[in-house]
Amino acid sequence: MKSANPENEYIPLDLRISVRRDTLRLILEMAQDMGISINEVFSFLAEDSVIDLKLVEDLNEIEIPTKCSLNDLKNALLKKKLC
Repeated sequence: MKSANPENEYIPLDLRISVRRDTLRLILEMAQDMGISINEVFSFLAEDSVIDLKLVEDLNEIEIPTKCSLNDLKNALLKKKLC
């Protein structure tokens, strides 16, 4: 897959992860069914898991409170429409 943005090209990463035996069996089966490598399956899974997230460029705009009540948390989630 090529991106329209040249700054957004794929970067190879060597990762070491742990998954349960059942999970690995399913991922291997998925890779075989799709005719791709297990690395490509993990790459697609990673891409799909963040596809709708926006990159926050300016981290100075993020406010992290020292404490919050349950109501504060609910209100913040409702404000962001996360629940």
